[in-house]
Amino acid sequence: MSSKVERKLAAIMFTDIVGYTAQMSKDEAVAISLLNKKESILKPLIKEHNGTYVKSTGDGSLSHFKSAVDAAMCAKKLQESIYDDKDLNVRVGVHLGDTIFEKGDVRGEGVNIASRLESMAVEGGVFVSKEVHDQLSNQIEFDDVSLGLQSMKGVGRLIEVFGLKGEKLTHPNPKEYKENRIDKHSNDEIPSIAIIPFDNKGSEEDDFYAYGISTDIISDCSSAGLIRVAGIKEVEELGNISFKEKAKKLFVRYVATGSLWKMNNIFQLSIELYDTKDNKVVWSDRWQEKWEELPTIKMNLSDGLLKTLSTNKIINYEKDYINPEAYEYYLKGKHAWEKRKNVEDIEIARGLLLKSIELDNRLLISKNKLAWIEIYSSDTTISKKMFLENLKEAKESKNYKEMSAALTGLGCISHDKKDKKNAIKYHTESLEISKKINCKNGEAASLCNLGIAYSMKKDFVKALSLYKEGLNIFDKINEYDNKSNCLNNISLIYSWQKKYEKAIDYSLQSYQLDNKYASQNKLGKTSLNLSKIYYRMHDYTNSLKYALKAYEIGQQFKDADGWYKEFIVDTHFHLASIYDTIGEYNKTVYNYKMGADRYVLLHPDDKEEIAHNSADLGLAYYKLKDYKQAIEEFKSSLSFKNHSEGCTLSSELEIFINLTYKKYNKKYETKNILTAIKDMTLNYEQNFYIYELLENNLYLKNAYNHLKKEMNNMSTDLSIKFLNYPYPKRIVEEYNKVFKK
Repeated sequence: MSSKVERKLAAIMFTDIVGYTAQMSKDEAVAISLLNKKESILKPLIKEHNGTYVKSTGDGSLSHFKSAVDAAMCAKKLQESIYDDKDLNVRVGVHLGDTIFEKGDVRGEGVNIASRLESMAVEGGVFVSKEVHDQLSNQIEFDDVSLGLQSMKGVGRLIEVFGLKGEKLTHPNPKEYKENRIDKHSNDEIPSIAIIPFDNKGSEEDDFYAYGISTDIISDCSSAGLIRVAGIKEVEELGNISFKEKAKKLFVRYVATGSLWKMNNIFQLSIELYDTKDNKVVWSDRWQEKWEELPTIKMNLSDGLLKTLSTNKIINYEKDYINPEAYEYYLKGKHAWEKRKNVEDIEIARGLLLKSIELDNRLLISKNKLAWIEIYSSDTTISKKMFLENLKEAKESKNYKEMSAALTGLGCISHDKKDKKNAIKYHTESLEISKKINCKNGEAASLCNLGIAYSMKKDFVKALSLYKEGLNIFDKINEYDNKSNCLNNISLIYSWQKKYEKAIDYSLQSYQLDNKYASQNKLGKTSLNLSKIYYRMHDYTNSLKYALKAYEIGQQFKDADGWYKEFIVDTHFHLASIYDTIGEYNKTVYNYKMGADRYVLLHPDDKEEIAHNSADLGLAYYKLKDYKQAIEEFKSSLSFKNHSEGCTLSSELEIFINLTYKKYNKKYETKNILTAIKDMTLNYEQNFYIYELLENNLYLKNAYNHLKKEMNNMSTDLSIKFLNYPYPKRIVEEYNKVFKK
């Protein structure tokens, strides 16, 4: 006989004789006779209905079938066959579930639940789970009565139970099954829940079990329709106050708490779901699980909570059996990533997830998590390849949740590559899947990602509509992380439209959410975006404040890969722009130089942008009156091969170089300047540079008029501050000197 362990979906049937133990005490011979009679009837029926008799369990029996219909029909025929035998009273339980096959025996969750159903059943009756009920729903031979959602004490499961009805079947009275019946969420309010991270009762090194399982449950519930689920950061932020106080602060009705204690290869678990509105425990249980059942713990808990919250959501897990050791490494990797504090933690997370995949190459949750880490940590070419492979596997296994995750990853990479067409394609597909599986969180995220794609197309009306549709869903489900991104994106559109009050309002909402709940790297990005909006509205005080916050955060990741390095470069260039405007030119030079040096390392082939960076640095040296170094940078800018003579940068350099020579008391040229600038749209600074070079009052007047136009969108306080910054001040003073003599 093969010793191979196999795990698959199977229909399990348990039977036993009611009162058998008492009969054995009374008359052993009669009891054995009844058992033999039952077995003689049952075994042929099992064979007739494509089943396999596994073993006797005292007065009971265990068998498995290829289908739930076969198992239920066998159970029904058994009860009908012994209906007129008043001495032989049998009860039967049937469940369709995850089952382990080994050495001719069966075990696992499917067996445990079938056994519990049998022990609940009335004599002469057949109890089945909802999983079996659903398979029988289109079979005219079957009818049933619902006993509602029942707590299977000691196994950590909630199962909707049905008693089969028939002329020769005893069916139950639902009123007699109220004790273990779970009251589902039933009113019109959107169900809301906080899942408190499970308390680890074991050693500190086992924290990742409790944390990982808890966060996965939060993820499952967040993607299960219109449910408000408090985020893990929100819950952790509240510290060690009572769960009732947490419920009040988080504005949720239900609170799930639990504990986990790993002892050798056994987990001791507990769960309690409390309804703060009705002040009662809805569901509680304590049970044990073997280590090999680790992957099912989260699935069963998510399933139970969602059933209680009255959703029709079917959680779409990996279809095949998950290797428990691989799942353990996934939990460790996820814990290391989400609790990361430095670059070393990122490498630890990557290594743990790679080990998880090595142990089980089908584990898509690990593969997608690793691909997301690669987006943040390295060239997106690697993550794109991974997501494409994951998408193919997810489609083959019909794992919609991981399919959506892979599509979202591909869409975000398309954003990074400025590939508008594919960004729209991937996010539209992800949106369709989220709607199909009723994942409101995913639906809202896809809407906002589509908004980004349409923003790239400059279709701001469409983008704003998508963002606000997504934001409406995030408000309902109270999902802070993606809500923050959505708010930030709306603020950027209003900023581009020069609707600065609205832009700041949305951006500050985003910043406040991230400051309270998000990781530091996300807060850094939000800080930088907020700074850029203040910069556009010429509020340089606040712009500098949030840019320095972004810089402070960026220093924590200065040695990291990928996105972090791009973020640091962007922060340096933005700080340089602020310091340039307010006249702190030493800091301007420092930040342009730091940004330019880092940019070359990241993009050595981007000659055009490198040329622009050198020109900006040269202009900073010019303002610092280091004319020699300014000339060096301007010449460096001109030296790049991809820098064509006809571009705007060439025209600007023509001005800058000659103006610098003039200040440097060296020979300079002016005859080609008018030709160089004829196609340029000049701002107030550029007009002033030309005025200084050509000494033509027309450009001074242009500079002054552009300055006044710029001030039209400023408040009085900002305009006063603005006129005291170096170049605006110089322009006004020179204008008054020349035109108001």
